[in-house]
Amino acid sequence: MEEIKLERFAYTPHGVFGKILIPEFQCFTVERPWLDNKPRESCIPEGVYPLVLGTYNRGGYPAYEVMNVPNRSLIKIHIGNTIDDVVGCIAPGKALGFLERKWAVTSSSKAFKEFMQAMNNIPECKINIYQYNP
Repeated sequence: MEEIKLERFAYTPHGVFGKILIPEFQCFTVERPWLDNKPRESCIPEGVYPLVLGTYNRGGYPAYEVMNVPNRSLIKIHIGNTIDDVVGCIAPGKALGFLERKWAVTSSSKAFKEFMQAMNNIPECKINIYQYNP
């Protein structure tokens, strides 16, 4: 697999929502709102980045890291449901919904597990992050 896609379709103050698209797999995503790429507070800029298998430092489990983001580091794809669960990172979910009165993705643990299975432990590929344009 050379490249996976993250197609963002909603930029809101309640989060940036999108879909990870991999052959044979897709899931929804939640990220922090766009705040000019401010570390730990903003989603990252659209673009193509290396995606490298590593470890989620807070959870101690295997996770992919988005590399070479200007002025940013430690951008992981990890388990989370709302923008409160991500500090500049990306969280996958099975569906869109609400949790504790917040916009969210649901069943993040299950979506993350399926994402990791679809990635099949490839050590590195690229992620193309872009805005949906019908």
